[in-house]
Parts: sequence; C-alpha cells; structure tokens
Amino acid sequence: MIINYPIYNDGNLLDFLKSFHLGKAKIYNLFLNKNVLLNNHVAKQTDFIKCNDIVSIIYDEEIDYKLGSGLVDVLYEDEYFLIVNKKRGIIIHDGKDNDIALCNDIAKYYYDNGIYLSVKFPNRIDKDTSGIMIFCKDMLTLTYMNYLIENHDIVKEYLAICGGKLKNKSGKITYRIGRDRHVDKMRVSSTGLDALTEYKVLKECNDYSLVRCRIKTGRTHQIRVHMSYIGNPILGDTLYGGSTKYGNNTLLHSYRVEFIHPVTLEKIEVLAPIPPDMKGFE
Repeated sequence: MIINYPIYNDGNLLDFLKSFHLGKAKIYNLFLNKNVLLNNHVAKQTDFIKCNDIVSIIYDEEIDYKLGSGLVDVLYEDEYFLIVNKKRGIIIHDGKDNDIALCNDIAKYYYDNGIYLSVKFPNRIDKDTSGIMIFCKDMLTLTYMNYLIENHDIVKEYLAICGGKLKNKSGKITYRIGRDRHVDKMRVSSTGLDALTEYKVLKECNDYSLVRCRIKTGRTHQIRVHMSYIGNPILGDTLYGGSTKYGNNTLLHSYRVEFIHPVTLEKIEVLAPIPPDMKGFE
C-alpha cells in the first residue's frame, strides 16, 4: 500500500525523512528496496523536494490481527492517524490470535475501509481506563509519535474521580514507580522508573474530587499508583485501594491529547467525551 506525504516546504528529501526521526537503517532500507517515490518516480537520497511535491512510501504490509467487530468510536482520522475512544473494560490486545480486543476491531475497520496496513499504536491505556487511543497507520508516523512520547512532547490529560479531598488543589507527583515483586501490580519504589504526574482539582464534594491529571511519563498504572500513594485512590480501583461506594468501575478517563502533526505541522487536539459512568461527577 502507498501512503502519500505532501510537501509544504522546500528542502532535501533525506532531511524530510529524518524529520520523522527514522533511524539510518530504516532510511537505507527504504531506498534500497526502492520504496520511496517522488512525484510517482523512484527517488534518490540526494533528491531535492519543493512545495507541492508528493513523497510516497510503499509499505509491503498486511493487516496483522484477526478481524473483530470493526465497531470503533472514531474521534479523528486522516491518512496517517486513527484516533479512537476506547470503552472501559476493553483490552488493547491479547496476542494476534485472539479476536476480542481493540486491535482486532481496528483490524476490521482497516479491512472495511481498504487500509491494508499493520495495526500500530505508540501508546496504550489500561483495560479499566476509558478514552483516547492513538493508532498510526504508517511507519513514519509511528516513529514520529514514539519520539514525541519519549521526549514528553505530547500532551496527555486524564480525568479521575478520586476518593476524598486532596491536601493540595494542584501540584506535581514525582514518586518513582516499579513493579511489585509480590503482587501483580505497580508500586512507588525508590528503585523504580521516573514518573511525573501533574494534577489540578476541578471540583470537590464530601467524599470525592474530580481531578485533571497530565502525565509527563507513561509508566504502567501511573496515575492510579500516584493518586493512591498520596491518599486519594481513584474510585472503583480496588487494586490500589479505591472505594466501591459508587460502583466497581475504575473512574479514570483519557480525555485529551494534543500534538503537532508530522506532515501538516498543524496542532492537533483531540477530546474524548465523558463516559456514562463518570457523568454526574463533573
């Protein structure tokens, strides 16, 4: 399958490919296999590109998950991205032989829409978390998004319903996070990985608070671990001590992402509507 990349600024073709943060080996193989086209002609690394040119990449791929339902809640889509709203309780993937996971639904969506590419995603959210999941259709976009996430150049914000009232109405939580050796969960650990969560209380009630969390790192269960550690676990999150007074759902929702588009260079902002189980806490 061929993906086209319109050129908006004059420059060198090699520099254009490097702007996606592709490694030298990947760039070399693209040219070696004659998978790079410039205005429908096989390109060379030394080619100069001009505004309104079209660079194309030939991707020798196929859909690599079993086909699921194809029913996905699309929040944003173009030739490079498919950004969807994941329901709570749905896993991202469970191996490519399973067919009850979000990746399988994406695979069917691709199939139905003639997108014959592998299912790629630079980030993931927990099974018990609802909200935004980003899928990158092509290798260049995936590499670019991996770079943004690794360098904290993408805004990722969550809404959490936390138990009780927070001591401080806003702040940063910087405790390191590692895996618990005795229980299948994560925990604050001095030997863990750096983790940074910024938060702000949006609303307080007698026994819960609506909190906006912005994560600068993407550790497993990061917000859940951090909020539990400061004494305000997320409601319904029994793994980390959350109350089930309002139900057993972990009330955490990935509601906003913002980043610069790698091709158009425009700011992309995507919002996911509040899920039904969190309405009324707003």
